[in-house]
Amino acid sequence: MVQARISDPRVVQFWDKEHLVAKELQQQLSPSQICCQRSGIIWDVAAVYPNNVIWGSAPTYFGGAVLNVAGQIRERVSAISPSR
Repeated sequence: MVQARISDPRVVQFWDKEHLVAKELQQQLSPSQICCQRSGIIWDVAAVYPNNVIWGSAPTYFGGAVLNVAGQIRERVSAISPSR
């Protein structure tokens, strides 16, 4: 399980079976930011958002494949103060 690589209770891993989140992310990001596509669908990526973000805002970090960027994700999540 990929989430086991990033042990922070704020980290959530899920399967986007209908690609709804992937399609929304494609709207929020510029084409140069998008990695890890298969048949035009974003897959195996991580997005980091600040506390209290409103959906529709671009993530502060976006990258993949998750296995390759787990260290960067841990750093970015650690830099965000815990939610209250």
